[in-house]
Amino acid sequence: MKQSLADFDNRLINGMDFCKKAYSLFENIRRSPNGVERLRLRKDRLEKKLIEELLPIARYVQARHSHGRQLKVRWKDGTQNYDAQLLSTGLLVELRLVPRVVYLEVTTAVHEKDHIARDIFNKTGRAFTAKGVKKDPQTGKYVSQPYVYTNLELPKDLANRIAKRIQAKTNKEYRIPTILIIQCMLEMNFFEGEWNYAIQTVRDANILHRFEEIFLFDSNHHYSATLPG
Repeated sequence: MKQSLADFDNRLINGMDFCKKAYSLFENIRRSPNGVERLRLRKDRLEKKLIEELLPIARYVQARHSHGRQLKVRWKDGTQNYDAQLLSTGLLVELRLVPRVVYLEVTTAVHEKDHIARDIFNKTGRAFTAKGVKKDPQTGKYVSQPYVYTNLELPKDLANRIAKRIQAKTNKEYRIPTILIIQCMLEMNFFEGEWNYAIQTVRDANILHRFEEIFLFDSNHHYSATLPG
């Protein structure tokens, strides 16, 4: 059966069912004609919302759903100041250890030339990291060149991108309480120690924010971390 954003929009869905539906949508697109290209380029609203909102929300739900906290999700496709509403029931709610209702805001920490690198990869079948994307002065077209990272440059870059996303979101008004979910798009393989270094760098920066919590994750290695409110 063909799925669409209407299957999610403003529907109160059990947390685990939400995850199943989101992953099913991803797999259905991937197996469709030009599906990998659609997911890679995200030119249509369906693929963009799936990658940038639905899947990150599913990742958060999986991290928080437990025997003491059962979750329901209401994702909304619109311009409101949140991406989804999360309803919790269970012992943790009864003990007032977690709010019964929270709002979710999703953003992505990614290199500003990531979309160009993905486009180059789609056209040529190969591309280096987004940091190696340059404009050819003769043709005016973007090309992908090798880039050599030094020492802790890679995790420091990630920490800087995360900090910028937190600061940008902190400057906006959100409902209380709101949880910020940051999907980290890593340019290349990250060792766990590099991920931990990046997260600790963000923690040490002590960025002031008004979110109930900030949940960070990357979809390649299944790393995740939480910054408390």
